[in-house]
Amino acid sequence: MKIKIGLLGLGTVGTGVYKLITSRGGHIRESTGVYPEIKKILVKNLNKPRKVKVEGLLTQNAEEILKDKEIKIIIEAIGGISPAYEYVKEALSSGKHVITANKELIAKHGEELNEIAEKNKVFLKCEASVGGAIPILHQIDRLKITDEIDFVGGIINGTTNYILTKMTTEGRSYKEALKEAQQLGYAEANPDYDVKGFDALYKLAILMRKVFNINVPVNSITRKGIDEITTQDLNYINKWGYKIKLFAWGKKVKDGIFAGVEPVLVEENNILSRINDVNNAIILRGDSFGEYVFVGKGAGELPTGDAVVADLIDILLNYNIKDNKRINFLPIRQGSFTDTFYIRLETHKENILGLKKVLKFLKEQKVSIVESSYENGTFTAIVKMKKSVETFTEKLEKITEIKAIFKVLQEDITEEVSKFEDFVEVI
Repeated sequence: MKIKIGLLGLGTVGTGVYKLITSRGGHIRESTGVYPEIKKILVKNLNKPRKVKVEGLLTQNAEEILKDKEIKIIIEAIGGISPAYEYVKEALSSGKHVITANKELIAKHGEELNEIAEKNKVFLKCEASVGGAIPILHQIDRLKITDEIDFVGGIINGTTNYILTKMTTEGRSYKEALKEAQQLGYAEANPDYDVKGFDALYKLAILMRKVFNINVPVNSITRKGIDEITTQDLNYINKWGYKIKLFAWGKKVKDGIFAGVEPVLVEENNILSRINDVNNAIILRGDSFGEYVFVGKGAGELPTGDAVVADLIDILLNYNIKDNKRINFLPIRQGSFTDTFYIRLETHKENILGLKKVLKFLKEQKVSIVESSYENGTFTAIVKMKKSVETFTEKLEKITEIKAIFKVLQEDITEEVSKFEDFVEVI
């Protein structure tokens, strides 16, 4: 038995999908009883040189695919919102299964498209939209059956991870590391989509919907990128035994969800500190299983294509663990997954009185200093606090200038914290 497939797009992801389906078709038939055959491929330019042999398959007219009754499955590999949204909506409405790697589309329109798919009794699969080759959405489906997941987070953007790897391990400046990432094709000419955290934001929204059964407006999640990380901060972070990663996270609490996309410090003995280059890692925490960390390639032709083909196999096997269709409307709140933070404060050069004022404030707020440094009017520290970070920073800004503040992924601090009196004595 054969099943006809329409492929929308033949860029990096589309090419990887085509290679895997054509090379592994026989193996897929042995496993599922169905042989997948790509009938038509939508492209912008018919004459563009290709890495694969696709003679007779290319078209510039999407309707040749969307209106073809023989084609039962659509694989969308265009990216962006339009025209991908219109194509996917039409395909689902006409009773075709859809597989997509489009994180922005699913983050912004996933709820609507899922409803259309359910109404027309077809699948909408999007494993490749998060984590590249990591089969994280499949794993969440399985784990939710037996456990309550209360935290999801991780490194889910390969471009920023590559840039930070170069900055921390090779001493490159942000501009140098970004330029190299662009030369290698990891970053676009306009890198804002990655470096300002938009890509990670869309992926986080998809993960949170899957984990917490909530429809998350992407503009309700706090987002910070890596473009403001300074060499000065990196020097302290490295000296104190940490790495910095762009971290996307969501934490379920009693009355809502805390969530964010931001640079976060991780200890060198934490597995996340060893996730380098374009690799991704995703953490799940649950009541029964404790913590799982899933690691894999977060980008690339074949890794992403592999996730698409995994969705295809699920459809061919008619496999489906039903989502919990009860969508919660828990609000996104300001909060944190940690009580430990990196701070860099400007107290003005040689202004010891200003520093003592800061230290007095920290003591009043019952803040413990884990690591600290004071030089040329700059006070830098890793601190552990008992009050909310929002309240802390609001009060701190009234007496000094906060130059940088990052969360620290650190559950327990086993080392003895510094005493304020000892630090004041030194200065």
